[in-house]
Amino acid sequence: MGVSPQGIEMRVRALAAEMTTRTGYDLVDVEYRREPGGWTLRLFIDKNGGVNLADCQRVSEEFGTILEVEDPIPNRFNLEVSSPGLDRPLRRDQDFHDALDRRVRMMTREPLSGQRNFTGRLVWVSEAGSADPGNPELRVLDDTGIEHLIPAGAVERARVVHEWPEKRKGHGGRKADRKVAPESSDERAGSKP
Repeated sequence: MGVSPQGIEMRVRALAAEMTTRTGYDLVDVEYRREPGGWTLRLFIDKNGGVNLADCQRVSEEFGTILEVEDPIPNRFNLEVSSPGLDRPLRRDQDFHDALDRRVRMMTREPLSGQRNFTGRLVWVSEAGSADPGNPELRVLDDTGIEHLIPAGAVERARVVHEWPEKRKGHGGRKADRKVAPESSDERAGSKP
């Protein structure tokens, strides 16, 4: 019997966490999925100030070597390393603390008060040592003003919802007036014919 994709993810996560911590990166997430082109292993990394292409290449090369030595994946796969993006996943307690005062989207494993999907501002995360230290509670204020208390352990998936900056003042939400480009180089230079 082969190893499940979840088992492979767990093993890879342990190897990747050790390597990224040692090299100054933060391992945000690991995905191991079958896709149209075959199996893909994705590492999502971050660091203070964000990651760039050189960071992703460095981690890909170093972790590729570790995968060759440890050989935790029994079949062929593609390795991809990238940043978590604007809508980063929330998995660990620290991720939820980092997302305080930001918009989030969560889906719980089972319905809470009749619903599984919650979107709103994360306004509170209980601290360690609270009533259930291994399972912090989250408070999400939805757009209607209702506050939902959600145990982090009940969350199946959670992501930050990126909020784009509001439009610049003075634009009033309409398109800018179009200007017609001059027809000749003389007109662009401001000279008269």
